[in-house]
Amino acid sequence: MADTKAARPYGDVTYADPKNGKYPVDTEEHARAAWSYINMPKNAAMYPLNGVTLSEVKDRIRAACKKFGIDVSDGDSEGNSDKGGSSRTESLAPYFRSFPLEDIHVRSSGDGRTVEAYAAVFGVPAEVKDQDGRYMEEIDPAAFSKAISDAAPQGSRRGWKVGVFYNHGMTIHGTPSERGAMPVGVPLEITADSRGLKTVTRYHRGEFCDEILDRIREGSLPGYSFTGNFLRSRPMVPRYGFRPDVRTGELPHVRRTESTLVEYGPTPFPIYAGAGITAMRADSVLGAMAADPDLAMRMLAMLRDSTPPEPLPPPGTPSGEEPPPRSRPVHSGRSVKQEMNAARSAFLQRQHRR
Repeated sequence: MADTKAARPYGDVTYADPKNGKYPVDTEEHARAAWSYINMPKNAAMYPLNGVTLSEVKDRIRAACKKFGIDVSDGDSEGNSDKGGSSRTESLAPYFRSFPLEDIHVRSSGDGRTVEAYAAVFGVPAEVKDQDGRYMEEIDPAAFSKAISDAAPQGSRRGWKVGVFYNHGMTIHGTPSERGAMPVGVPLEITADSRGLKTVTRYHRGEFCDEILDRIREGSLPGYSFTGNFLRSRPMVPRYGFRPDVRTGELPHVRRTESTLVEYGPTPFPIYAGAGITAMRADSVLGAMAADPDLAMRMLAMLRDSTPPEPLPPPGTPSGEEPPPRSRPVHSGRSVKQEMNAARSAFLQRQHRR
């Protein structure tokens, strides 16, 4: 018999597989994680293990999920329960969602540093292509109810447990930005109304935040976005992701019913959407641009004209290729990435000459 203590890494708690000390289900977080991991093919393939079957483990996890109010029924029939599962309850990586909004505005009262905007819009289907596949997504009006409750000031905590960052703290290239990693403001109010997730944010003082506020006033930063994990969806995400119908080409409709809220803030990326709502991951920007020349040209124009600049490199830092003349047209002979680097160099040189 296996050493009980060695086989129980989480201590004396309830396990879906108590014999092997696997998949603790004593808390809601553990139950969610257990269901996610047991539906991964490599984990499911380990069973039967020491006399324990996959169906036994999944049944115990289902029971725990039901106890915590976690919906794991959609898309998971008993007929495939011993084949590694066909779906998962939650996202395995954070999602970025960006929404172009016409009514983002700076409050006229006070000193002009308070911004009202919607970080998400409810009930509006939008085509999405991301780590969950290709599908039509709609955010349920109740999706952020728990996130708002969990993040709101309470007890001795006076502030919201939600960050406010410009473009998710990323550069236009989808890489971490030292400047963007600093919060640009603090939430004053976060509420869900009939339209979407409404935020009221007080922006900090400083050059970078001043640039953002100026661009919001001028209309060149018309959108907000948020980062979070979708904990519940209808239907659940299939193991291999959502795909168009092979006969009709119709995209599956996915309703996001519960999401966390990690951070939100202004973004230049709503220009990416042709139909109104953007759904993209920051690390997919170059790929999307490479596949869409029109998008590439719009993004390059945005880089030249409206994106708050990153700090100039220290004196003496090699600058790479010589920046092109200001009037130099974009040629198709260079890759999108090369064009972006050239445009960014020209932009920084212009900022330096000012």
